[in-house]
Amino acid sequence: MEHYPVTVSTEFTYGDAVTILSTIGGVGTLALATDGSTAIYGLIQQTIASTDSDYATARKVPVLVGETDSTFLFDVGTGTAATTDIGEMVGLDDENSIDVTDYTEGPVRITDVISTTQVVGKINKGFGLEIPITA
Repeated sequence: MEHYPVTVSTEFTYGDAVTILSTIGGVGTLALATDGSTAIYGLIQQTIASTDSDYATARKVPVLVGETDSTFLFDVGTGTAATTDIGEMVGLDDENSIDVTDYTEGPVRITDVISTTQVVGKINKGFGLEIPITA
């Protein structure tokens, strides 16, 4: 578990995949990972709602960041997972699910298939901390 600055006035749900912003508006702060994200830094471990008293306050929040051998359970939002997906680098649908038909960005490498709607995978954290290419 590590702690990172949150982008103020942004809602997050516990377990959302997050990345680090590199834009002028929030350099070095957390943002929701989205379709098109090339790296996932971890999973936020705190829900942040607009009704929270510190919603607009700059602060650090806990993020579960895995090591290169850590695996995570992912819901499949687009496509149907199959054993042929094992080893594939796939993209995100949003902060909560992956797209097993998207081989463009590849922030998740599938290591096991639980069902057609859930897989186990490793995340590409980026910033020189990429997961190994080989299985």
